[in-house]
Amino acid sequence: MSSLVSLSGDGQRALKPEELFEDAIAQALRGQKTSEQSRKEFVDKLKDRVSEAMKDNNPSFVRQVLDCLRVNCFKDMEDSNNSVYTWNARKSGLMAIGAVAIGLGSKVGDFLKDIMGLLLGPDSKHLGPFLAEASSDTESHRVRYLSCEALFNVAKIAQEELLPYLARIFDGLSRLYADVVADVRHAAQVLDRLLREIVTSHPEKFEVDTFAEEVCTRMKYKNPMIRQLCLGWTNLILQIAQVDLVGSNPKIIQGLFEHLADDHSRDSLQNAQNLLEQCIEKVKASPLATKRLIVFNTAADLAKNCRKEDSKIRFQSMWWLLEYVHFTPGYGPTTSVKDEEVKLWWQKWAEALPQLIDGVCCCIGCEDGKDLNGALLELANLLHEYLRVDELVETLKQRLGKLRDGEAAMVVHIACLQWICLLLVHRPQQMLQRKIVKELFMPIFESLNHANDEVVIASLRVLAQLMETTPSDQLGIEDLLAKESVRRADGAKEEPQKSLFTFIVDRLLEELEKQRDMLETRGRLMIHQLCGHLDPRRLFVTVARAIPAQEKNFAQKLVQTFNWILLTSAETRSLREELLQESERHPQLGHEGEKPLFLELLEPWFHNPASALALCLWSQQYELASELTGRCAAFEPTLDFLQQLDQLVQLIESPIFSRLRLQLLEPKKHPMLLKCLLGLAMLLPQAGAFQALRERMHLVQSSLLLEVRFDSEAPATATKSDWLSFSSKEGKEGKEKKEKQVDLAGLLRSFDKITQQRNDARCGPSP
Repeated sequence: MSSLVSLSGDGQRALKPEELFEDAIAQALRGQKTSEQSRKEFVDKLKDRVSEAMKDNNPSFVRQVLDCLRVNCFKDMEDSNNSVYTWNARKSGLMAIGAVAIGLGSKVGDFLKDIMGLLLGPDSKHLGPFLAEASSDTESHRVRYLSCEALFNVAKIAQEELLPYLARIFDGLSRLYADVVADVRHAAQVLDRLLREIVTSHPEKFEVDTFAEEVCTRMKYKNPMIRQLCLGWTNLILQIAQVDLVGSNPKIIQGLFEHLADDHSRDSLQNAQNLLEQCIEKVKASPLATKRLIVFNTAADLAKNCRKEDSKIRFQSMWWLLEYVHFTPGYGPTTSVKDEEVKLWWQKWAEALPQLIDGVCCCIGCEDGKDLNGALLELANLLHEYLRVDELVETLKQRLGKLRDGEAAMVVHIACLQWICLLLVHRPQQMLQRKIVKELFMPIFESLNHANDEVVIASLRVLAQLMETTPSDQLGIEDLLAKESVRRADGAKEEPQKSLFTFIVDRLLEELEKQRDMLETRGRLMIHQLCGHLDPRRLFVTVARAIPAQEKNFAQKLVQTFNWILLTSAETRSLREELLQESERHPQLGHEGEKPLFLELLEPWFHNPASALALCLWSQQYELASELTGRCAAFEPTLDFLQQLDQLVQLIESPIFSRLRLQLLEPKKHPMLLKCLLGLAMLLPQAGAFQALRERMHLVQSSLLLEVRFDSEAPATATKSDWLSFSSKEGKEGKEKKEKQVDLAGLLRSFDKITQQRNDARCGPSP
């Protein structure tokens, strides 16, 4: 015992109890069993002795007392094999600490380090009685109770001077608050109330950062008593106006989210949610710069929360992130903000986006997740110059690589495609790097065969955006396309400088040719979407120029699908109007300039005679339509061909062709139209389409009777377009006009050649 050094650091040995006190106090500190009355006397005497020493300006006596307590009462606290004398000594020592603190009064601060060293222990390896592990021993229960009582007495005297030790005190308090012994729990609750009063009275000395970390650590514990304690202290922290939000809020927020996990207590959950609402309100009320620091100190943790299995944590985290987006200056209606602050917000959002997208993809299957993703997309539209393309692309690649079957994977797939499209809009040059094109865009073609139409629509939106992009440098992506895509009708390879638009059209046609059923099931959907996002004229002309290079049966189906969209879709209304305007203006086709749309489409449309006939009828080229109808008689009446003619009659009977039907009221003015429709009726079997067309032709008789009434007028001359003619007028004027007209006979020869090739391909070579 004599070899121990005093706490005062003067090198003197610690005195024994009997060297400092009379028998009553000495007996208690040596661990001898005493009565209740004796303990009270012992406490009073010790308190008086300490008080007298301070009045006599003798602080060394107090240090000797504390040294004596350390050596005789609190040695080997980690040893669980304690005798009854050891337990008694500890209990007496705890009572003595309270007596010393009361005796010191206002001077307690001078000795507080030594006192707290006895109660809490000098370090984490040597714990004092307040932090020592509990045991089931009855004496241990009493020691825990008295440690609360001793600390209460110290806190009552020390007040705000105790606050630097609050984090370590909370470590022990959280254990005692959930103690198995009711008396110990009650003592801990009394101590807890006192500590809260001290913090409330002296918030300026409250070291909230360190304390908040301790609270958040304890929030992970599932004991309801500990969680109740943590929620109470969190509420107190939020009520203190002087608390540094930047330092404390990130820790508190994450702690509250941890509290939501696996807590089946409705009241506890409600309290945690209420506190989270208080937190967000406190963030809202903060200055913009402070708000920015809080938002981006917690955004990463919230993104991680979105990946957790607990639904309560996920939903609450999504709501918080959505609120964060709304905090952003420049997003939605906001008050005037300095440009520098706005830039700081946008730069921080750009840094956080890759991690946020990864988190949102884990919970985007719910409505809240979709709302958050939509808000982030809107926000990203503001950040275009700050977007970190490489990091975002890497995140999207990883997410697309993890896709599996199911609705959740489908929603993630669509979200990733939306982000790719956004990056193409704002950072096209970076997105069109060869590596990104190969790794990110080429797999999009595979998405066109996805089971869900929404994925296909999103994929087409990306491809359309890619087609509209004009790269500053040559991409050199020819090798990313299959060899067939660079063939043309003459067998020559396409120039490597062809546009990205043409590259993608070629690749789309390849995909459709490889998977013919996709053209049947999704062809119209795909063309609808592309026409909605692109210039439909450019799309149709590009496809028309590519059709001669396609396999004949595929070309026929392709023309049939595109023709149906051309004549019926709202997205191609401008093309139909252009065809009519060309017809009405009678353009001089021999002049240099852009080739008329009708002539761009006509020869490729010959691969499907019914579609070519429909195109001629819409463009009011009735003479050519009549000639094509006559040539159709030479075709083998296959079921497919008859079905196409049936669809043509349905089109003629639809509102789209109301102009054509009204022209039947003037049969003398449009004889070739009448001849074409009569020829079409002769080709059809006597089924529904034939009956409909026959009824329409019966009405023409009434039109003829109507024209008889106006015989006194000059007979109407048959009109035909200046586009097409078998012969020209005599003279110089007629010769010049002939040079500017398209040779109808030549077109018909082209039609005969294409249809013969198609028949040969279908029937095989002649024997």
